[in-house]
Amino acid sequence: MEKGKGASPMRRLDWAVAATSGTFMVGAVVAGLLIGVWLDKRFGIDPIGKAIGVILGGVAGTVELVRMLLQVSRRERKRP
Repeated sequence: MEKGKGASPMRRLDWAVAATSGTFMVGAVVAGLLIGVWLDKRFGIDPIGKAIGVILGGVAGTVELVRMLLQVSRRERKRP
């Protein structure tokens, strides 16, 4: 990196994606848990709804994390 210049816009974007991915992962699990709590109360299936919600939230978060990382990896390969 040249003196006096900050990180390139693409490099900053990569850091933003990395920061967002962790937040998204936690958010997906919490959303799954909340939906599971609602299902438990609605259908009286405690603790099955919470377990299913957390598992599905974790899967959704992992899929999104992999998608984001692949996107960054593709951009990295395209750089000169």
